[in-house]
Amino acid sequence: MDRLSFILEQLNVNAGVFFRGQLCGLASFEDEGTGYIHVLRSGVLEITGANGEKSTLSEPTLIFSVKPQPHRLFGADRSGAEMVCASIKFQIGERHPVLEALPATVTLPLDSVPGLGAFVEVLFTEAETNHEGRDAVMNRLVELIFVNVLRHIVSGGNSNKGMLAALADRQMSKVINFIDANLSQDLTVDKLAEVVAMSRSSFIQNFKNLLGMSPGEYVQNARIAAAKKRIKKDLPMSLIGLEVGYEDPSAFARAFKKNTGLTPREWKKLSTTTIG
Repeated sequence: MDRLSFILEQLNVNAGVFFRGQLCGLASFEDEGTGYIHVLRSGVLEITGANGEKSTLSEPTLIFSVKPQPHRLFGADRSGAEMVCASIKFQIGERHPVLEALPATVTLPLDSVPGLGAFVEVLFTEAETNHEGRDAVMNRLVELIFVNVLRHIVSGGNSNKGMLAALADRQMSKVINFIDANLSQDLTVDKLAEVVAMSRSSFIQNFKNLLGMSPGEYVQNARIAAAKKRIKKDLPMSLIGLEVGYEDPSAFARAFKKNTGLTPREWKKLSTTTIG
């Protein structure tokens, strides 16, 4: 599986358009696992960040963030700013290594990414119609735009650390894909080292150097992220625990709470009301 496909499978993205038209007022995102995309088609846009820093955009631009960041957007002239704003929700939570590997915020002129402008034009054309299913179509278009932006980020990444670097490394990518495909198994450090024919100590050191965490920490994060996806599908908790490597329901609940601060049932209730 290539890097982009793996990342998209992990993120399990859902978009929700919440504004379309001229100007965009206060935009504040606080939910775990929620980012945003703002698309400026025309006009002048003034952005004020959480710390009061300001920037101004005057050309068609896309702003993408993987994490919730309070901010204000204002049309900076009389004609306002023609925009579409959408939330981007990830089922895995914001502390997953995949999200941590991505830039916190990306600002891209639309003409800097081949093909991006065409998707944006279709998005705004749909926004101007009153057809049935308009909102659903717009949400899917935003997801396609997200994929194009993510492809741009992945293909241009040159970091020597983090998930993108690990997925670009032949040996580490083999381990990461093995973990993802075998979460229900006993994923000991020795077994993972065998996958890439490395000594235990060399494997641990290389893994930490690339991903900034131990193999055990990564495995637990991967298991909890996979559990969240299954919880959203309303599967039985006992089955979810088994599928992600916890034979004992109590051990699953403890690991989940250690990772998220909530029990699986508490997280399910919260996600239904706030992340939904």
